[in-house]
Amino acid sequence: MKQDPQPATASEWRAEGDACAARGELDAALQRYETARALDPSDALVQQRLAATLAALNRFPEAVVRYHEAIALDPRDTDSHHGLGWTLEQMHRLEPAVEAYREATRVNPQADGSHNNMGNCLQALGRFDEAHEAYRRAIEAAPQVPLYYRNFVQSKRLAADDPVFLAMARLVDDAASLTPANQAELHFAYGQALSDVGRNDVSFDHFLKGNALHRAGVRYNEAETLGLFAHLPELMTSDVLAAKRGLGDASQAPIFIVGMPRSGSTLIEQILASHPQVFGAGERTEFGEALVNCIRRDLGDPLRIDIEALWDVGAAPLRTLGADYLRRMRNALPELQDFAQNDECSPAANYTHFTDKYPFNFINLGLIHLALPNARFIHSRRAPLPTCLSIFSRIFHDVPFSYDLGELGRYYRAYDALMAHWQRVLPEGVMIEVKYEELVGDFEANVRRVLAHCGLDWDERCLSFYRTTRQVNTASSAQVRRPLYKTSLQRWQPQRALLQPLLDGLGPELAPACHHEADEVAASGTERRS
Repeated sequence: MKQDPQPATASEWRAEGDACAARGELDAALQRYETARALDPSDALVQQRLAATLAALNRFPEAVVRYHEAIALDPRDTDSHHGLGWTLEQMHRLEPAVEAYREATRVNPQADGSHNNMGNCLQALGRFDEAHEAYRRAIEAAPQVPLYYRNFVQSKRLAADDPVFLAMARLVDDAASLTPANQAELHFAYGQALSDVGRNDVSFDHFLKGNALHRAGVRYNEAETLGLFAHLPELMTSDVLAAKRGLGDASQAPIFIVGMPRSGSTLIEQILASHPQVFGAGERTEFGEALVNCIRRDLGDPLRIDIEALWDVGAAPLRTLGADYLRRMRNALPELQDFAQNDECSPAANYTHFTDKYPFNFINLGLIHLALPNARFIHSRRAPLPTCLSIFSRIFHDVPFSYDLGELGRYYRAYDALMAHWQRVLPEGVMIEVKYEELVGDFEANVRRVLAHCGLDWDERCLSFYRTTRQVNTASSAQVRRPLYKTSLQRWQPQRALLQPLLDGLGPELAPACHHEADEVAASGTERRS
């Protein structure tokens, strides 16, 4: 049988790479692009495709080098500038990412994706006026893309006569022409904009529509998730934690902030990151990655962890798990690279602690304590109903349970039960609970309590957290740049009939407070808005 001839030219190898990339065969695509580059190093398109493939493989530093080479060969290629910006953004290098996106829009003022991504970076950096201008330009260039509206309204309240508000309303009238995913984006965006001008009933109707559309495209196995939550207390008993206590890595640097999304965790991190000895690392998934690495080791590997047989786990795998997490954090964040294994840092860095506020680390608190026994935990907690309604008004990339009120309520109830277990079995002094309502009500006393729990001296700058300049990449990036007001406790609630699936999911122990709050709103005739 006659075989197809091997590619002979750089352009043929590039075409082969494109075909592999289209099929998702990234390693094969990379090999073909490398061959094409060796044959013709002056081909800017090859360099760009090579860079994009490296970025898709999470090999970001190498991708940056290749993007710079592509740009040197063809400075007018918008895709290379945009790709460089996206890669730098994944590396949390937001300032240079902004400049790369800005260059893309200079080359092509209609580069809507670059305007949008630049807005995201500027918002995370707290440069809100510039971010809003970038979002406006994205919308002007592509008024049919709902994502751009959603990004904009999540960072700025629009007046009802704002051109963006009016453009969004026109797009809502033509929503049937959009894909279901884009319809969902649009309903979330318009729902937020309507809420901001006090039209709460119609706003919630759009949130219901947006959530239903988005839920149809989300994979979520509720039975598996809630089953895991119920099983963990059987594995992580107080006896197991006591028997294995102190075997992990001795670092005192990590402070884990956990809880439900939209519960005040970003505020707590911003307060701590205002302390000169604390680096706010944001939402990090490194512990989960390190844990998966331990679990997936070969059966005979002495460093393997079997969470179903924790009585058999010795000191070496627990120390390795903790050390691997710290190594991953240092590798990912330049600010932590001066931390040595014994937590010493250079005088220039001056950090003794860092925060990790990935909320779903609440699932792993037992294993985190075994791997890092000197780490401190802060449970960020907010009343069930405002937490759930706030979650329900957003699209998140890693919150699959939040798009159905019943599923959301049942998840919250399971989370609440698991946190009660951790509170019972963790040693005293390892975890404190910070209630958002109490933090707002008596701010300084709670800030002092948080700092003392983390072994940090008092610092007045923590009270002026909104003045702290740092990257904040969560949905609360705008809120933590403003002083705290007690009106932030207020949130409008829809009619009880619409809330019933959520209340049923929360169950009788969590729902009564919700009923009481809803009754107060009905009696007063007022609307609550966040």
